Amino acid sequence: MNLARASSLLFGVELLNTALGFFGTVYFARELGATLLGIFFLFEATLYTMATVVDFGLRGAVEKRISAGDDPGQMFGAAVVLKLLLIVVVSGVVLAIREPLAGYVGTDLAVELIGVVIAFELSMLTIHVLQGELRVAQTAVLHFLRSLTFVTVAVALLQYGYGVRALVYALLVSYTVLLVGGALRLSTPLARPGRRHIRSLYDYAKFNGIWGLGGHVYNWMDVIVIGFFLSQAAVGAYELAWRLTTTAIMFSTVFARVLFPQLSAWQADGATEKVRDLISDAMTVSLLLIVPSVVGVAIIGREILGVVFGFEYTIAAAAFLVLMIEKLPQAVNLVFDKAIQAFDRPKYGAIATVISLSMNITLNVILVPRYGLVGAAVATLLSVVANTAILGYYLGRLTTVRFPVRDIGWAVLAAAGMGLVLVGVTRVLTVNTPLALIAVVGAAAVVYGAGVLAAPPLRAKVVENVRNVRG
Repeated sequence: MNLARASSLLFGVELLNTALGFFGTVYFARELGATLLGIFFLFEATLYTMATVVDFGLRGAVEKRISAGDDPGQMFGAAVVLKLLLIVVVSGVVLAIREPLAGYVGTDLAVELIGVVIAFELSMLTIHVLQGELRVAQTAVLHFLRSLTFVTVAVALLQYGYGVRALVYALLVSYTVLLVGGALRLSTPLARPGRRHIRSLYDYAKFNGIWGLGGHVYNWMDVIVIGFFLSQAAVGAYELAWRLTTTAIMFSTVFARVLFPQLSAWQADGATEKVRDLISDAMTVSLLLIVPSVVGVAIIGREILGVVFGFEYTIAAAAFLVLMIEKLPQAVNLVFDKAIQAFDRPKYGAIATVISLSMNITLNVILVPRYGLVGAAVATLLSVVANTAILGYYLGRLTTVRFPVRDIGWAVLAAAGMGLVLVGVTRVLTVNTPLALIAVVGAAAVVYGAGVLAAPPLRAKVVENVRNVRG
């Protein structure tokens, strides 16, 4: 697999996906308002909590076993059996706590919740099987199709007055489309599993599940806690700020998806030096877009939230900056995470997860009541720093980790130059309209891009990747 070509294709599709999701979110934010949007985000938080329990590491386990060529059909079958059993159990729990759940979310969506989690889990299982077949690029196209379906259906239903349920029903339809599309592209047959296959998945998933729980806590625990202590409008504003920060880490996430099967294959072949070089280069790629994003949000973060979503969402401006800073260790975390999985050491990830998960929950409960949205953001930042440090320690025991100090140093210098220009521009141009925001962000991007290309080590890597793609 050509990593440069695969990453570029994924990035292109993901860019379209992100743009579609961004404009859809802007429309939903303005159409529903912060309170109703907060109800939907609490529904999503509950949904993905259910999904984390239902999966508990199975998706990652089946991807690992299939990429290693270990009885793919039987492993796929074992994952389906285990997942269906977990769906039945979790669905029963949801129905049992239907009333308090409705009180927390803001409306009764228990039946819809069960339907969406079934569609989500089965669709994501097919996606991970495709990734195990080293057909990662195809999954990006399917994800874009899902996003297109979600936005289209949601917009249509909103026009018919479905309110927040428009987004819920759109989720159900979109994940069903993803399931069908993924199933039609699978080459791995669904075969009857034996005890060995179930045991093999369990041995990997028992640690990977804890790892996945940590990912869920990272993505949703702050929202869950905000839902308990603050208002639904606060949930809506905070989650929008969070989602804006995820656009900065988009390429890092895409590259990590490509990274895992390649690292896994090279590690299995004993290509140690290739693994080391790829980890170092991956850190450079992951951080390249995060560094200038932190500088930009520090200067015009409030204006971004106000112009894009509406000024009722600027209550999350301070949290917005903290969340963007958090993306710096998170970008490195993505690389370390996939590298450790490739070395087949899920235990290390589980240890890091338990420690950082405990930190995240504790800090959220302590900080959110006292410091509000900023407290939630700080809790996330500190827990990610701890998780990344622990993963880095364990990865260093498996291979040499060479942090790209020179590359990142050049990126920091380029971002500093961009920041000076951005400060100067904002003193003569008030950023209170979409056109002004586009102009300011565009100018900043040009300055940073020029600074990166002026740096010899970064320019060489950009040219090399372009050549790989063309070749």
